[in-house]
Amino acid sequence: MAHRKNASTLGSAQLTHLRALLDQYIAKPADNPVAEHKAAGQDMTLMIHDMGFIAWHQHFIAKLENWLVMNGGGHFVPVPYWDPAKPIPAQLDKNNNNVNMPLPANLRSQALKTIATYDALNARLLPYHAAVHNAAGGQMPNPDTSPSDPIFWPFHSFLLAVYERWRNN
Repeated sequence: MAHRKNASTLGSAQLTHLRALLDQYIAKPADNPVAEHKAAGQDMTLMIHDMGFIAWHQHFIAKLENWLVMNGGGHFVPVPYWDPAKPIPAQLDKNNNNVNMPLPANLRSQALKTIATYDALNARLLPYHAAVHNAAGGQMPNPDTSPSDPIFWPFHSFLLAVYERWRNN
């Protein structure tokens, strides 16, 4: 099974290539991910920023991964993650702030072993997710535009990595 790579381990050329692919994906006229995220956020049956957060965003990242495979970016699958405790790589920065927000103790490896249900994990991830979005600046604080910010994708990949660690416990 492939593991998500930390974006900070990618070289400058790889990050530049990833950014170019993300920019292409974000700008797709058909099946536009920014419009999809906005519509999903308004669809209360999906609850993408509440109970359905992890499951829906896993689907959303999977759509990017499928597009990457079909457009010469298969080597970026799974999508590399950005750890908000580290600076945003310059190639993925779109007028963002470095947030310096390590994963809270209640979401680290030892704590994950004590979380019994998806709902409990989801409830712990939501406040951290919102705090990083708000602190990152750029397009990240606005849920209607956040997927147009390149760091959106590696950040959500990071959250999915937490989910994957929990699932594999």
